[in-house]
This record gives sequence, structure tokens and C-alpha cells, in this order.
Amino acid sequence: TILLCGMTQAAMLDVTAPGDAVQGVPNDGDWPGAEHPALAIDDNTGTKYLHFKGDFDPDPGTGGTGIQITPAAGPSIIYGLTFTTANDVPGRDPIAFELSGSNESIDGPYEVIASGDIVDFIQEGAWPRFTRNATPILFNNSTAYAHYQLMFPTVRDAGSANSMQIAEVELLGVPGAIPELE
Repeated sequence: TILLCGMTQAAMLDVTAPGDAVQGVPNDGDWPGAEHPALAIDDNTGTKYLHFKGDFDPDPGTGGTGIQITPAAGPSIIYGLTFTTANDVPGRDPIAFELSGSNESIDGPYEVIASGDIVDFIQEGAWPRFTRNATPILFNNSTAYAHYQLMFPTVRDAGSANSMQIAEVELLGVPGAIPELE
């Protein structure tokens, strides 16, 4: 059992839910209609969010591609993440992340909470399709945020992939936390 900020990984909940406010980053509509940003948090590994970025040339204004989420459960403290691979083309799998939070709006400004590699997805062999990461992605955080931005700065095969894809994302923590006052 992993103990983090007084919580075990098993005690953390996914603070996202289908129906939460979600938008792509950049919010340019460069995704198929049936593979839009909200599908990354729909609790269905059979759907996915696919964002075209040319030859996955990360947007210099954002540092990659990703999503912004306002959980309907309200402000929350996030301590961990899970990611599930999508149905096809392992080269499109994200291999790194940057999670940020904001208490102003879904458009930010954002403060970085945690960043790093998605260890299972960056291995030499491709991670199986429709499979959640097994290596925990946990970090210390004590600040509650009402809005989150999750960026993927690079994908498994950035040289030839034309997009980023992810079937499911979970923001693990404590929903309904009260944001810290400055």
C-alpha cells in the first residue's frame, strides 16, 4: 500500500465524471467528431480522445496537446493519475504528462502540480491496447483546484505520429475539497 499525504492509493477517487466541462488544448477542434476531448473522461475505455497535431509538433504556446477539465464535484486535491491506452496506433500514445491546476477558470491561468514520464507507456515495447498504466503515477499536493489542465508534451513515436490519443484519464484524489485561500 502506498501512503501519500496521509492517503492510500486505494482511498483516492477519480474526481472526473462523464458530463464534466472539458475542452481540448489547444481548443482548435482538430479532432474527429466521434473522438472529442470529453471522451477522455467518459469512463469508457472503448472510446478515445484523438487530437491531430500534424507530425505531432507540440504547440509552442501550450507545450503539447491535452485537455482542460472542470470537475462537477467541485474543487479537489489531486494526488495521482491513471491513463488507459486507446484502440490503435501505439505511436500516438502519450509518454509524458504535465498536470496543472487553476482556481480562476477552465482557461487558467494554471500552476504546475506535477510532471513526468508515463513509465509504462515509454517502455521499449508498446503498452497493450485498452490497458491502464500499472506503475502508479503519484505525487504530493496539498492545494485544491477547481480546474485542471493535463498536457501531453510528446507521444511514443513523435517523428511519425500525426496525433495523440488516449482512451481514459483519471485524476485521483479527494473531491469536494475547499481551495486554499491566498
